[in-house]
Amino acid sequence: MDQITKHKLDQAAQELIASIDLSKVCELASSFHVRKRACRILSEWKKGSYNVCFPVIFDQDTEVSEKWMVRIPLLPRLAFPEEKMRSEVATMKYIAEKTTIPVPHLYGYSIKCDNILGLPFMLLEYIEGKTLFDIKLKNLEQNKREHLYAQLSDVYIQLYQQKFDRIGALTLDEDDHHWVFVINNRPLTVDINEQEVSGLDICRYLHPHQTFASTIDYVFFITRLIFNDFQRRRDSILSENDARWYLYSIFASQSILMEWIKPEYNHGPFILMHGDLRPPNIVIDDDFNLVSILDWEWSHTVPVQLFTPPFWLTNQAVLQISKDIPSLQYYAAVRRFCLSVYEQESRRYKLPLKDLPLTNLWRPHTIESLLIAHGLSNPHYFGNVYCDALDQHYYGENPEERMQAFFRIRKNQLHIVEQKILEFAEFEKERQELGVEKRVALPYPTRTPQEEAELVKKMEAFYDSRHKVDASAEIPQTA
Repeated sequence: MDQITKHKLDQAAQELIASIDLSKVCELASSFHVRKRACRILSEWKKGSYNVCFPVIFDQDTEVSEKWMVRIPLLPRLAFPEEKMRSEVATMKYIAEKTTIPVPHLYGYSIKCDNILGLPFMLLEYIEGKTLFDIKLKNLEQNKREHLYAQLSDVYIQLYQQKFDRIGALTLDEDDHHWVFVINNRPLTVDINEQEVSGLDICRYLHPHQTFASTIDYVFFITRLIFNDFQRRRDSILSENDARWYLYSIFASQSILMEWIKPEYNHGPFILMHGDLRPPNIVIDDDFNLVSILDWEWSHTVPVQLFTPPFWLTNQAVLQISKDIPSLQYYAAVRRFCLSVYEQESRRYKLPLKDLPLTNLWRPHTIESLLIAHGLSNPHYFGNVYCDALDQHYYGENPEERMQAFFRIRKNQLHIVEQKILEFAEFEKERQELGVEKRVALPYPTRTPQEEAELVKKMEAFYDSRHKVDASAEIPQTA
């Protein structure tokens, strides 16, 4: 999303929040309470990217007060609010019915605006605890990390059991009461929403009832999503060099992606995955016991190869783990996490290693295969991930020469680069006139031969030290 659009939508979201009558929030919650108890606002509202939450506390005689969270979608930030909310409610119902993964209890909801608030809403259990957001996972004491990993492993193991025959999303039935998985409910994601709400018309490539029967079709759609971002987002590039690298990465990655897709997984099964399973949505108590998994919006079924260990095991973002040494740190953390998955699956299934489903899916992963998956799952960063971690691995040294050669051969693509530079200049003029903050630059990698040699030495030293420390973090070869 470009910075001007973001600024306008943030203003619209703030106006929506300011228009909400807090007395009606309390009246709404009380009307759904089994004893119709009165309630009051407990504390300041909490705003996320797509929702605002009002905590309420009910009047009662017992020592332990009942608390709910009234969650209202920020409609200006959503391209398909009803579709997104139906999927979220359905997924929460499904997870509560089919798994033991802890999710907030759902007391009530309305998909429409025909209620006292005049807005859609969800009434949720108030979850006590703290999120993983402020926890430095790599600095945790070993016993705490192992305890946390064991519980997270169980979440992934259970999600991996939820298998479907298409890439799509759960939704509600015609009465908005029960979950269903139908052939025509498309898999919405954060990137799809951001592009559509920004006016980039991604629905040219994803019509309202489209699902996918193969990994190849879905990955092809993601590449169109990436190109649509490059071509139509007004600040998708920051300079001519930036534009060249972004466009080059889109073309150069095509054969790599086709090679990455495994034929045995092309036609499913497809796995139900939380749409944003990051530390802010994982709640624990003071003893590191898992309390709840929050925010099931954007959940959908994904190809097996996109069902991966979390990217945030070293408290770093996708862009960071695609860098040289951070990628090795991340891979070391993945090995430890996979060992935990192996231990939990062994206890759950009591089967030999060769028959443990998730362990055997994740064991062969290389850092490159993981980064491809994380890049495809975060399409707005795919170009950076490709240039940081994949281009040299697959095509060898001298990426700058390779990029320049591409444009010598594909001269017609230079017109697109020139057009993007003109568009960005116009955008920058408008942004400055409006006083909107500039987007932070994410430069593409350029290193001298000397810098490359020094980096290789550092990586070799890091790998040697990590190999000694993590020798115990290997899954047994036979079991």
